[in-house]
Amino acid sequence: MTVFYYKSWGSQPLNVFIVMGSLLICVLAIGFGYSYLFPGVQPIIENFEILPPDNLTTECNYFEGKWVYDENYPLYNASECPFVERGFSCLANGRKDKEYLKWRWKPNDCDIPNFNVSVVLEKLRGKRIVFVGDSLSRNQWESMICLLMTGVEDKSSVYEVNGHKITRRIRYLSVRFKSFNFTIEFYRSVYLVQSGSKPKSAPKRVKFTLQLDKLDDISTEWINSDILIFGTGHWWTPGKLFNS
Repeated sequence: MTVFYYKSWGSQPLNVFIVMGSLLICVLAIGFGYSYLFPGVQPIIENFEILPPDNLTTECNYFEGKWVYDENYPLYNASECPFVERGFSCLANGRKDKEYLKWRWKPNDCDIPNFNVSVVLEKLRGKRIVFVGDSLSRNQWESMICLLMTGVEDKSSVYEVNGHKITRRIRYLSVRFKSFNFTIEFYRSVYLVQSGSKPKSAPKRVKFTLQLDKLDDISTEWINSDILIFGTGHWWTPGKLFNS
């Protein structure tokens, strides 16, 4: 079992080295594993097909590009979406300008097809989509729901299955699109791995441990999803691990 000590004060060079080394190993392992298991990039959803524009190359690095101004944005009104947590809604909290909403990501070597809500709703019919991570992942989860709601005629057919309000205090949230028989769920798991109590021999500055070789204890609840989106990188920086 690999155990990582979480400390409550200033980082030390050795600890930073361990963290960065662990992350590098994880990234390389995931990368090689993905290349081995999926030698060709395939759609996540069976029979899902996106028709590329004429200038779309066969290979594209979606992570290299820039933000471009687009008058067609935003694609939804956050003030009218009931699943946006108020703490994350700039307009609801008094921001006057809206120009910051009119930006989209443009890769250097290709174009990303426009979001077609009708097509996406049909492709997700009968599926289970799960986001796992921190507040950034929850933001993506909320945004995805709001995007899809623009294509739903009966807004009341979209609801949180347990009647919960959207809040960071709840570890699990699930929104159902009844007309299309699919759910979009969120699990809060900032490290994705199990945390435990500190060993008796650990220094007083140690708060708890992270078991890097064991997934979060709630991971069994998301393994049967059709689409699974992880997010955790923000929590693996020295500032988060050692100084918070």
